Amino acid sequence: MIRSMKNSRVSVVAAGATLALTATVLSIAPATAAQGGVLEGQSFQASAGVHTSALALGKRKTKLKVKTTADAVVVLQPAEVTGKASGSKRKVVLELKNAYGWKKVDKDKSNKKGEYALEVPTKWYGKKKMRVVVAPSRKFQGKVKKVAVKVTEGYVPAGNKKAWTRISSYKTRYNPCQTVKYAVNPSMLPADGVAVLNEAIFRIELATGLKYKYSGATSAIPFRTTPGKEQDKKANLSVAWSSPDTDATNLAGGVLARGGFSKAQWIAKRKTYKLTKTGLLMDASDTYEDRGFANGGGLGAVHMHELTHAAGLGHSNDSLQIMYPYTDPTRPALFGAGDLAGLKQSGADAGCLSGANARVVADGPELTPTSLP
Repeated sequence: MIRSMKNSRVSVVAAGATLALTATVLSIAPATAAQGGVLEGQSFQASAGVHTSALALGKRKTKLKVKTTADAVVVLQPAEVTGKASGSKRKVVLELKNAYGWKKVDKDKSNKKGEYALEVPTKWYGKKKMRVVVAPSRKFQGKVKKVAVKVTEGYVPAGNKKAWTRISSYKTRYNPCQTVKYAVNPSMLPADGVAVLNEAIFRIELATGLKYKYSGATSAIPFRTTPGKEQDKKANLSVAWSSPDTDATNLAGGVLARGGFSKAQWIAKRKTYKLTKTGLLMDASDTYEDRGFANGGGLGAVHMHELTHAAGLGHSNDSLQIMYPYTDPTRPALFGAGDLAGLKQSGADAGCLSGANARVVADGPELTPTSLP
């Protein structure tokens, strides 16, 4: 059994089936807000690379100078790679390294003085390992130089960076080269529901480099057992609010919310399941002293927790992480070091999950049901 911060016992609720349904849930002990509650449950395509023969077409060697406007910047703040290459009108490309290779993220042509400027991607956290590639010309050979810029969170992530888990026994994540489309069920949606959801999604984007886009309203209720009613046909992520009276299976016993996935596609080449249908189900009958992101016991933190489950992560054993299975108003509503390390493995830096390498689920390893202590 999991116990609340004040040792009041609550029931563990976990749902899952062999791939058909894997979800985790968030529940709260019947205690005051100060006591906290129990959380139960839960594009980048590698380039072909630069070949030595292609870099050596010209007769003269290229002199290439590379520098960054800063070694580290806070997320969303501008940063550039600038420098000088031999000759004018040279094609200069900035490539970003991911798990499977290199991806072009910006390009420029050198001016008459050979100068160029390239924009560093700073839309998500992490150290950006990059290289500047100057294409060969009739006069000059090609040239490559590596460079790096760290994109920081603007705060110091707390806790153990190794304190994260996956939601299943196999790698499961979205394809970062595709936009995650999400649909919202307007039934029982509170007045502040959309604002809190969008802020939580924004925080996931900063942590992963994933891109989310609202696709419209839906009638879907995630994790219901009625075929065709539990997921939106077009969206990757379905968001809905319900109540224990309506959804006793999902929300009974003080369960506050549920997040996870219901469908995935096996990508054989990457030995990874690409999440195609995920969900977030909130209990509309629960109230929060904090309706935003003031602390780790508020509505915003609950959204962050469940959306992270939907992105492929499980629980953490570190109390300083958003994915720790307890709400805690003394903790900030910020991702910890372990949360961010796990999300890094689920986002843009993890590389594309190409449909060209996909197999039907039956060809992949069997996913065992998710169970939590």
